[in-house]
Amino acid sequence: MPNDCYNVLTVTSETNIDELTKLINNEINAISDVTILIRGNRGIKCEFISAWTPDFNWLETLLENYPTCWIKNEWKEEGGMAGVWIGRLEFGEKQVTNMSWVDLSLEEEYYLFQM
Repeated sequence: MPNDCYNVLTVTSETNIDELTKLINNEINAISDVTILIRGNRGIKCEFISAWTPDFNWLETLLENYPTCWIKNEWKEEGGMAGVWIGRLEFGEKQVTNMSWVDLSLEEEYYLFQM
């Protein structure tokens, strides 16, 4: 059974509200068990769970299919890995920053913060 990976996805588009709406309708609404945290005219923040890690290929595809959107995915996996993936297109070129680090596992959080 895979470890759960908790994702908080933020997507914004300052120049193309229609493209953001298409991304929400075609991609975000297709995720099972997604929770919309906040939605405005030019952005959305939602959370969902994936297996082991974020789907980095899907995030890259979002950039290709919705070129006016800025995308950030913050994630934490049960075993203790965490990270952030940020992507955008600039002059037609993908600009991606992907960082990860060892964080606290669920067990460590429980142990360290119990009263």
